[in-house]
Amino acid sequence: MLPSMRGFTLIEAVIYIALLGLIMTGALTIAYQLISSSTSLDTRNISVGEGNFVLRKIDWALSGMQSISAPGAWGSTLSLTRDDGTTVDMRLNAGKVEMRENGGSYAPLTTSNVAVTSLSFHYIAAAGNVPAGLEASTTINGLVFYTDRYIRK
Repeated sequence: MLPSMRGFTLIEAVIYIALLGLIMTGALTIAYQLISSSTSLDTRNISVGEGNFVLRKIDWALSGMQSISAPGAWGSTLSLTRDDGTTVDMRLNAGKVEMRENGGSYAPLTTSNVAVTSLSFHYIAAAGNVPAGLEASTTINGLVFYTDRYIRK
């Protein structure tokens, strides 16, 4: 009479280890993709947040503009005077958008969390019933942000 056999054979053990390895590989791959997409989503959210902040500051400056030192076709600096007499200057300096009021010192509008690769201002000449205005565009971490305003009379 044969004794009762308990446990796994070598082949069963190898099959179970291989199945466990496949399951663990799949789980680790999914976890890596979730972490990676979360990081890229965080980066995009930071870029969008800072881009919107820069656009709100540009909109603030342009909403009350009285006169513009026209930068010609396209320029990377802006100087304008608002209706209340405040002078506003904006520029791109060392990968950051900076602004100053009334000739004070420049303050950064963006942080070191993002890379600003362009800041452009385009003067829009008055034509017919359309007043003069300004287009502003900036590229932050590869995302383009754009706004335009016209001088109210």
